[in-house]
Amino acid sequence: MNILGVCILAGIIVMVAGAVYITKMVVEAKSKIAALASGKKNQSVVLPLRLQAYERMALFLERIDPNQLVLRIHTSGLTVSQEQNLLLTAIRSEFEHNLSQQIYISDSVWAKVCDAKGDIESIINTVAADYDKDADSREFAETVLAVTAEKPVVELAIQILKADMQKWAY
Repeated sequence: MNILGVCILAGIIVMVAGAVYITKMVVEAKSKIAALASGKKNQSVVLPLRLQAYERMALFLERIDPNQLVLRIHTSGLTVSQEQNLLLTAIRSEFEHNLSQQIYISDSVWAKVCDAKGDIESIINTVAADYDKDADSREFAETVLAVTAEKPVVELAIQILKADMQKWAY
């Protein structure tokens, strides 16, 4: 083979290698663009679900706030034991209804929501322990509200919920 043939062959090899390299770069760029587009699409689907979860957790906390819960549940003529059971059942029912929302909120916020639920249940049980279980529940309900006013469990949890939600919303 002569020098001219070798040069032509080398030129062809360089052009093919260049074409392969350029094609590879174009394919990688398109792949990255597709991944970014997919990420934005996923974000546009996940963000509304995440915000909805934060809204539902705020509603859950408001519904288990003794100031709302006692007003909704309290009925004259109930015993302390009956009202205690109704309050705890309502809290657990609300919790179970919103349990799936934990996958959309941060672990620290979920822990705070669970802590708030536990604190409210503890307040109800502690106050109930100070009363005869067959006594009229009016005074029990008033005491639950008074104790909760001193320990704003729900307000603190909602503040943490709002602060964490701000990271995702804006």
